Amino acid sequence: MREINRPSKRDFLYADILDRLISAKYRFGERINVKELGAETGASQQPILSALNALSMDGFVRIIPQVGCEVINPTVREISDFYKMFARLEGLIAELAAERRTSSQLRTLKDTNRLIRAELLENSGEDYRELNHTFHKIFHRMADSNLLDSRQSSIFAMSDLFIMQTIGFTAHMTDAADEHDQIIAALEAQDVDAARFAAEAHINAVASSVMAGLAVASS
Repeated sequence: MREINRPSKRDFLYADILDRLISAKYRFGERINVKELGAETGASQQPILSALNALSMDGFVRIIPQVGCEVINPTVREISDFYKMFARLEGLIAELAAERRTSSQLRTLKDTNRLIRAELLENSGEDYRELNHTFHKIFHRMADSNLLDSRQSSIFAMSDLFIMQTIGFTAHMTDAADEHDQIIAALEAQDVDAARFAAEAHINAVASSVMAGLAVASS
């Protein structure tokens, strides 16, 4: 019988801590207490430290020798630079997706955005976040590039962290479905330039909301 690959304890803890970060249980610059994490998760110190080291490698936390671990606390310029990178990579994925997408993928993308529109009536940020992830995962798979898909998944998680630390997911929900429709139309037409423009515009709109939230928080 073929053995089923199960997530390691480190992988489980990585996902659990990342969820705590994205849900803003830990705020920018806040110390993460390993003993408290152990008590809450039932895990020993070693896999927790291993998960935190992995999160540090991916840029979500900082390990400070002889001190401990804390959530990143990026500057406004660093967050702005991040979204410039995010938008350009999303634009590249859109170009490839316009060339390589299948009719089946396009139908699924449309169906997902219809669910997002329905979710807007409920105004539930958490459910919207999951549907938005689904939408972009389908979109990224259209590009048929595992390397780009993997890289962009990590970037999306970082963007979610910035969103939850500043404005929350409900702030951009109203515009998201319309922006998605622009992406879908370009993909359907297999218009590479329009797809890139629509995808970059979508991420830039999210960036504008985040930057506005940072400005309010610092005022």
